[in-house]
Order: sequence, then C-alpha cells, then structure tokens
Amino acid sequence: MAVLKTGIARLNSRTLILFARKLINRMTGNAAFADPQPALADIQTKLDEYVSLAVAADDGTKKDRVDRDVAGDELKGLLRILASYVSMTAAGEASIILSSGFDTRNESEPLPPVSIPAALKALRSGKDGIVDVDWDAVTDAVSYQVMMTTDDPSSIAAVWTSVAVTSRSQAEISGLVPGVYYWFKVKAIGRGTVSGFSDPAMIMAA
Repeated sequence: MAVLKTGIARLNSRTLILFARKLINRMTGNAAFADPQPALADIQTKLDEYVSLAVAADDGTKKDRVDRDVAGDELKGLLRILASYVSMTAAGEASIILSSGFDTRNESEPLPPVSIPAALKALRSGKDGIVDVDWDAVTDAVSYQVMMTTDDPSSIAAVWTSVAVTSRSQAEISGLVPGVYYWFKVKAIGRGTVSGFSDPAMIMAA
C-alpha cells in the first residue's frame, strides 16, 4: 500500500509556489478527485495572494516579509489538508496519489501512528446556528475530520456527515437549526495512518 508524502514543511518561497501550481494543475479535472477539500479555487486564491506578497517582500519592508510568511504558512496549511483528502481518497493506490501531484513515501520510512483525539467539546459560539468544537491536539496528526449527526450516536443506523476537515484542533460548524440536538465526533489523520473516532460530544444549537 502506497503512502502519500507531503514534504511541505521544507518548501521555500519559490518551490512552494511551483508545488502549489502543480497540485492545482494535476487535480483540476482529475476524475479521481471529484470534490477536493479545500476547494482548488480557494487554494488558487491563497496562492495568488502569496505570489503578490512574495514579490512585494523582495525589496520591501519587514512588515512585507512578515505578511509573506503568514500567507505562506496559510497556503501550506491548505496544502496539508489537501494532502489528507488525497490520502483518504486514494486509499493506498500509488497511481492515484501520483496523479494528484503529490509523491509517495518510501516503504522503508517509518509511519508514526496517530492516537484518537481526546477531550472533544461542543460549545455554543454566541451566534445563531453556529457551534464551536475543539479537542486536544494529537501528536503527528496533519489534519482532523469532524463528523456530525442528529441521530442517536449509539445506533448502528445513525447517519454521520462530514462537516469539516481542518489542520487545527478546532472547527466552527455553521448552518445548524436552533433547538436541534447535534452530536459530533472527530478522528486524526496522520502521515499514512488514521485514528479511530473520538467519543461523541452533544449540544443543542442556539
């Protein structure tokens, strides 16, 4: 089984731009990836912003360089989430991973396992129809997937829907119906391994 290799952390300004462009080009119209997360349009928007800031920073001020670096970190965060999406979609098929523009990891490289996220909480945000969920960060996790249901979570017939994929140990869930009870659960996605789901957390939307 092939494992996706990101290599995003080591990218400098020039190689980050080239890599992001390659991923967008490879995945646009790619039948293997029907619904990329994040959307390729969102990555393109952040890439365009980063290119503009990188040009301004070449002969600019310290603030220009800080703005470039912040945008670069945000772009890398989007690419890490995209890597998790590709990894889940490809399900270990090397040809599918490679068609996305990502590379595969050497089989000899160790794959750190990720643990199940703990201390999941669901809290009202103070805004109608919006709930904040957060949990303890998991070592070696590159992203997390949050699932939601209005069914009894203990039932095997419960229908769970994916409502967020994020690189942070928190997410804002919107579009909820006031007065309805919602249950959430989350799993961690590592570099080649995926945890089980956390215990569910319940809240009534305001």
